[in-house]
Amino acid sequence: MNIRPLVSSLSALAISVALLPLANFPAQAQMVMRFTTPFVTDSGFVGAAGNMHYITLAVTGFSLESATISLPIDMGRSIDVKAFDPNGKEIPTTTKVSPGGVTIDFNQPVEANTYVRLQLSGIDMSRMGGRVLYRVTTKLEGVDGDIPIGSAMVRLKEQG
Repeated sequence: MNIRPLVSSLSALAISVALLPLANFPAQAQMVMRFTTPFVTDSGFVGAAGNMHYITLAVTGFSLESATISLPIDMGRSIDVKAFDPNGKEIPTTTKVSPGGVTIDFNQPVEANTYVRLQLSGIDMSRMGGRVLYRVTTKLEGVDGDIPIGSAMVRLKEQG
């Protein structure tokens, strides 16, 4: 009887068992996210009428001076925009509506490490159902130019 294969197998098993504590089980993957500019965190509509949309921005990295929201071509331009802090308190702003969108200038820059909820009321669309896509750009304190920070998609009220 050849005992060599048995000794080899037992040796390999002994080495494996001896090295097992060195392995770090279970293996876990970690992902660290460090945002350096504001970004869109949430969007949707408020109320059953569907004529009020909101976009929530996480303000990170730099203070936020203004935000511009592009408006779809078939959306009316009689929109009113208000900004709110995380506690629901209105933030003083000045708004400018143009053919391309609406710009919200904050009277005082919004400090980093907070959230801002932009609420658009008076939404008037020539279509019912589907989705509307808002592109959002910002101006940040100490940074030249407009910074695109993301898109917000809102489902439109279905006809019926």
